[in-house]
Amino acid sequence: MATMNWRTINIDLLDPESSSNFDISSLAPSLAPVSAAEVQTLAGQIKQLLRGGDAEGALRGALENAPYGGDTGAKEVHLATVVEILQSIKQSEMSPMLSRIYASDGGTEALDVLMKYL
Repeated sequence: MATMNWRTINIDLLDPESSSNFDISSLAPSLAPVSAAEVQTLAGQIKQLLRGGDAEGALRGALENAPYGGDTGAKEVHLATVVEILQSIKQSEMSPMLSRIYASDGGTEALDVLMKYL
């Protein structure tokens, strides 16, 4: 009779409720891929809003269209756009603007996205 070393048995594999028996791919949401060209187009539209003096609209547009499914280049372009928007907003205008965004529909999600960039 062969002796088995009981210390090498992974008992988690025997438990059906164990996390090792769980498909972790179901935890990540499926996101549509975003190309760098799409992000460049969006960045151009957002910069146009910024040049037109609508900093709040530009910030809201950038936060509502975050490229979660994009590659690294697309995310870097979007980050540069968000940073440019934040740098163009005066300090005295920032708190009232964030309060208006928070009070609006979908504002908490937009501010959550902003915190990801900060």
